[in-house]
Amino acid sequence: MTVQQQQLQRLRQLLANPDADPAEIGATYVALISDGLLQFARQAYRRDGTGLIEMDLRGIDLRTAKGAAPITYYPADSESDEWPVNLDQVLNRYDPAREAVVLLFQDGVGPQIYVLE
Repeated sequence: MTVQQQQLQRLRQLLANPDADPAEIGATYVALISDGLLQFARQAYRRDGTGLIEMDLRGIDLRTAKGAAPITYYPADSESDEWPVNLDQVLNRYDPAREAVVLLFQDGVGPQIYVLE
């Protein structure tokens, strides 16, 4: 079984469990689609410079959702009051040539920052 198949299986298990931790569901979802997120970030970096991917899953129940999640690339100098204060530190340390910063918003969980390689 490949890593992606394992991640998909884990996500399905979490989604089937009504008591599953939303933060773990979000982390598993980000890991599952990380290859696509990295490709998206590299393209956006070439066009817009250093920045981050924002995924806003608020109001979306991954158990019943159809279609795509709202995913947007923002240059590092775009600021939002919703972004955590430590996001600037993360953006200053990551290597946009080989990494991507993902900021995940979802209901019941504070903003989560992931650095993907």
